[in-house]
Amino acid sequence: MAALQTVQTQSASVNGVNVAYRRFRKQNTFPLLYVNHLRGSIDLLDPLLFNIIAKNREVILYDSFDIGHSEGAVPDSTTAMAFIATKLLAAVGVSKVDVIGFSMGGRVAQILAWDYPQLGAAGSNDVPPTEQEMHGLFFYPSETSLAAGKDWWKRIHERQVDGEERKEFPVGQGAGAQLKAIFAFTVDLNNFDRLKDITAPTLVTNGHTDVMSPTPNSFILQQKISNAQLIIYPDSGHGHLFQYPELYAQHLELFLSDL
Repeated sequence: MAALQTVQTQSASVNGVNVAYRRFRKQNTFPLLYVNHLRGSIDLLDPLLFNIIAKNREVILYDSFDIGHSEGAVPDSTTAMAFIATKLLAAVGVSKVDVIGFSMGGRVAQILAWDYPQLGAAGSNDVPPTEQEMHGLFFYPSETSLAAGKDWWKRIHERQVDGEERKEFPVGQGAGAQLKAIFAFTVDLNNFDRLKDITAPTLVTNGHTDVMSPTPNSFILQQKISNAQLIIYPDSGHGHLFQYPELYAQHLELFLSDL
């Protein structure tokens, strides 16, 4: 059975642009579409987390336009990013999915919930960030959290496939376009008002101290979305799902299995 470290990278045409994706494991339910974080590619995903999730459901991972293995140009709005996701799903023959969005991907997931409810089954920089910089962004400054960060960094580099060049953090114009999309989404007050319009069952998660998406905002999300649950993980930050991959996967499966 394929695992994230070895599953074949495929491509689909989205409006004439080749979009890379990986699709693997159990196919007994609706697929789970993962929408990635700022500057994230599918070569940087945590295999421990996604292999655990894939024990119970099929997982679809992808690089949006001009990210990682995909072609095109990075869009500078979350609306356009959501549109790309819907077109990819159509191209691979998927009509309904569960969606998990992390960080920037969470904004895209909200757009999908608002504008494409029928799909629901129930920084600009020319230098890639260093391991230490990612630890500072994703993990809590404690010995235990930073140790988990080091383990995560090792895991995301486990995939080494002959003949396939790794594509990691986008830099330059692509990263800038993603940041522009985040800022535009954040300052649009209509998005806050529209939270009440999300009726799909929603799981909101975060770490104890998130320096990128402040943890109190997760509570606000849970309060504004009518059918939302909230889990805050201890001794962790933005990358809480990578610090607690086994526990996070258990919580996610418990949530999805009740839909």
